[in-house]
Amino acid sequence: MTHAVVKEAWEKVQAELERTIGEQNFHLYLKNTLIVQLNPDIAEIGVPNLTIADFVEDRFANDIMASIERVQGYRPATLKFSINGHLFRRLRERERANRDERPVDPAPEAPRTTPRREPIPRRRLNAQVFNLNPRYRLDNFVVGPSNKLAFNCAVEVATRPGRTYNPMFIYGGCGLGKTHLLQGIANALLQRHENLHTLYVSAEYFVNQYVQALTSNAIEQFRARFRNLDVLIVDDIHFLRGKEKSQEELLHTLAALETQGKQIVLASDLHPKELEEFKQSLQSRFVQGMVAQLNTPQFDTRLALIKSKLGPHRERFPDGVVSFLAEKLDCNIRELEGYLTQLSALAAMTGDKLSLPLVQQALTDFLAHRRRLVELSDIENVVIAHFGVTSEQLHGRVRKRNIAIARQVCMYLARQLTQHSLKEIGRFFGGKNHTTVVFAEQKITSAIEEDPELKATVNRLSRQLNAPETA
Repeated sequence: MTHAVVKEAWEKVQAELERTIGEQNFHLYLKNTLIVQLNPDIAEIGVPNLTIADFVEDRFANDIMASIERVQGYRPATLKFSINGHLFRRLRERERANRDERPVDPAPEAPRTTPRREPIPRRRLNAQVFNLNPRYRLDNFVVGPSNKLAFNCAVEVATRPGRTYNPMFIYGGCGLGKTHLLQGIANALLQRHENLHTLYVSAEYFVNQYVQALTSNAIEQFRARFRNLDVLIVDDIHFLRGKEKSQEELLHTLAALETQGKQIVLASDLHPKELEEFKQSLQSRFVQGMVAQLNTPQFDTRLALIKSKLGPHRERFPDGVVSFLAEKLDCNIRELEGYLTQLSALAAMTGDKLSLPLVQQALTDFLAHRRRLVELSDIENVVIAHFGVTSEQLHGRVRKRNIAIARQVCMYLARQLTQHSLKEIGRFFGGKNHTTVVFAEQKITSAIEEDPELKATVNRLSRQLNAPETA
């Protein structure tokens, strides 16, 4: 087909798409696209930038393929998005025009945070079993009445480990910042006290390593590893429920560390006294130091959080829109971040400020499909805890069966539970090619049909990440 014929066919497909997804969605997301190739082998669509490409692929790929099939009579084998220079320049010109027309506003009040520090060197992160998220720092944790006590204690622990608030126990519901604070403490200690042996793990990882040590007759090596630390940070303590032997081992580990004046930091969904099927002696150990709660952020804190999280997109969110979001997004921090990510993508597509009616409509759609935002680091950490591998092994090229399966499960869960593209997932897990991610997804999809144990594992990890089960 000539380019003119292809262009005419794409215009018909666009008209069908407008009827399918609605006028507003079409004008926001797919009007400013063009067709590069259209045949039974491939449909290649030009878009302004990678952000829009990933968003449209994740949200409208099925609608695009179905519309092509209805108009052209065939379904292309491949759907591809490419960055088009003309569309990119046109979007930038529109953004510049909007900036030139916009009056200069006074700088918004910055959220209260501690002074910014340099990022943690990657060299130190490699010493950790878990992949510490470099974004989880104490200096970018937004403070308010709902978390002030826990934050102040965390700063004190990171500044003078082992001297006050020992042990420190943080508790609160899902997505309120427990992991941010714990990894923030770990990141700060790795930067300020390089001579200290600091280790961040989940309770599940502790249990699995303990069981493995028992079965391999390596309990002394296990104890030497955990009892010779300067700082032990354990997340998701509630995982130990009903595991008496693991609780007993943790109790002796905490006692050994406290005797040496070493710092202990723990986190759970519940207050120590509310943890069911826990040894009373362990609960008493938890509460003998500092216990601090994280609550759902109030309006003023949510307002500061939104301003902080928007970052470079802040100029596209008028103050009225920001206040509306702070009022309506009465949820945990992780969900709030998810909504802001989608709205920021919407702003990038329009190239203009978001109006209140548009945000109201978009927010209605988001709330109707409300689900926890899952990060790639979340997936990596639950897989590390379950399979007993390390972040370095997952990112490496080792092909031992247990490591390969763990890596493939990571990629499978990433495809199921996140909106990241194949390229982004591959890049996160050690710079793998996108075809590796496709193979991993297909491999696990096939394996869980034949292996009930693996299916149960994948479903349990999905539940742990607060997502629906595999059908």
